[in-house]
Amino acid sequence: MHAFVFHRGGFAENLFTSDGDQLWMRTLTSCVFFAFGWVAQRHLDVQQKLRHRLEKKRLRLQEIIDSAYDAYIAMDEEGKVIGWNRSAEHLFGWTLPEAMGKSVADLIVPEDSREAHRKGLARYRETGISHALYKPVHMHALHKRGHQLPVQMVITPIKLEGRLEFFAFIRGEES
Repeated sequence: MHAFVFHRGGFAENLFTSDGDQLWMRTLTSCVFFAFGWVAQRHLDVQQKLRHRLEKKRLRLQEIIDSAYDAYIAMDEEGKVIGWNRSAEHLFGWTLPEAMGKSVADLIVPEDSREAHRKGLARYRETGISHALYKPVHMHALHKRGHQLPVQMVITPIKLEGRLEFFAFIRGEES
C-alpha cells in the first residue's frame, strides 16, 4: 500500500489527482496509516503509564522492606544475594553494595556451617525438600567483623519467572 500511495511523486501530488478512484483510495490509505499510528501511539502511552505505576509500586515495596525491623535478605538459587535491607546492614555490618551478588554463605554463615548450608541448598534445588523453610530457625550468623551472633530467621522459597529465589527475614536474639 505504501508504494501505491507514494509511487508517483510526493504525497501531495498523488493526493490531488484528477482520477477520483485514486484520490479516494489514497485518502482511505492515508486515514488507515493515520489510524495505525494513533493506535500505536496510544498503546505506547498506556505502556508508559503502566511502567510508571509498576515502578512506583516497586519503590514503595522497597521502602517497606528497607524500613522493616527485621533484616531482609533475598538470595537466588545459586546462593547469591539479590536483596538486602537496612536492617541487614545494621545486623551483619555489610552494606547493600558490599553484599549484592556475593554468596550468602560467605557473608553470614559461620565457616563451620557453610558446607551444610551449601548441601541443603543443593538438596532443595534437586528435591524440593528442606527442614529449614517456612518456620523460625534459631542459629548463629556471622557479622562482617568476624564475631557470631544468635539469630532467628524464617526462609521462604518462591519460584519467580521459572527461577527459584529465597527470602529470609532475620532477627537478632539476645545472647
